[in-house]
Amino acid sequence: MKWNNTFVAGVGAYVPSSVTTSSAVDQGLYSEESREADGFEGASIERELVPPQMAVEAAGKAVTDAGIDSNDIDIVFHSGIWFQGVDMWPAASYVAAHAARPGARAFDLQQQCNVGLSGLELAATLLPSVNGHILLTTADRFDGGPVDRWRTESGVVYGDGAGAVVLSSTGGKFELVSTHTEAANDLEKVVRGPQFATCPSTTTIDIGARFDYFISTGGMRAAAGRLVDAVTTSVGRALADAESEIGDMTRVIVPAVGKTKLDWQLQALIPVDINRTNWRFARQMGHLGAGDQFVGLERMCAEGGLEPGDRILLVGGGAGFTCTSAVLEFRG
Repeated sequence: MKWNNTFVAGVGAYVPSSVTTSSAVDQGLYSEESREADGFEGASIERELVPPQMAVEAAGKAVTDAGIDSNDIDIVFHSGIWFQGVDMWPAASYVAAHAARPGARAFDLQQQCNVGLSGLELAATLLPSVNGHILLTTADRFDGGPVDRWRTESGVVYGDGAGAVVLSSTGGKFELVSTHTEAANDLEKVVRGPQFATCPSTTTIDIGARFDYFISTGGMRAAAGRLVDAVTTSVGRALADAESEIGDMTRVIVPAVGKTKLDWQLQALIPVDINRTNWRFARQMGHLGAGDQFVGLERMCAEGGLEPGDRILLVGGGAGFTCTSAVLEFRG
C-alpha cells in the first residue's frame, strides 16, 4: 500500500544495560555452542521497570523527538509479546495516562513479534481521521518465570527493552512511503504444540519442543515454503509500491535473531549485506520481542549517517504467521 502525508515524526527507545553472553555461559545459563553459532554478544536486562513503564520512558523520548506536546496524542497503541506486569490489565491505558493524556484512546495490540510494524500499518489507516498524532509503543521484559531468555527458543536470545514512534500527518523526520502485510494464519500450528491448556504455563516455555512436535506431523516442508512466500511477497510488494528495489535501501531493519537464522534470512528472504542491517547493535541487546523494528530505527537515527532521501526497509515477522514490511524515507 502506498501512503501519502504519513510521517514518523519522532522515535524513542528505552534499552537497559546488557549482560554479556560470555558471562551467561560462565553461569551455566547459556551454552558455548549456541553463543558461537548465533553470535550474540549480550542481552539487555531490566532489573526494575515493568514493560509499560519502559514504554512510557521510550514514548517520552519519541514525543520530544517529534517536537510535540503529549496532549496532542489522540490514539495510543501498545504492544508486547509477554507479561506486562499485571494479569488481566490494560497496559495501553497506563501508557496513555503517563505518556499522552487520560482522554487519549488506548488499545493493546497483539500479533507476536510482528505487532510493531503491523500496528504501524493499522495506525496509518486511522491517521487521516485523527485530530492529532498516534503514539505506538512496544515493550517486553523476559525476566524469570516461564520464559528463559537464554533457552526458550533455539537461535534467539531475548532482551528487555521498549521502543516508540509518533505517527503524524503534518510532517516528520521520516515519510512512510509504503507497507504490505502478508498472512498465513494456519501456520499458527507451527508453534502451538500438541494440545491446548486451560491456564498459562508455570513451567519453562520450550518453543523448540513445539517445533519438534510440528515437524513430527510431517508438515514442515510445506509450512517453510509458505513462510518464505509470505516474507518475500511482503517485502516485494512494499518495495514495488515504493517504486524501489532492495538495492535502493540504505539500511534494512530485520528481526533480531541469531546468525544461524539471520544468515538464512538474508540469503533466502531479504538479499542484503548484513552490514546494512541492524545486526551490529541487535547482537548486543538480543531479540526485543515486539520492539526490534522501533528500537532498530531509533538506534540507526542515533548513530547518524542518514542523508535526506535515504530509504530504510523495515521487516517484521511473527508466529501466526504474519509479515509486515515498510519503506521509510529520511527527510532530515
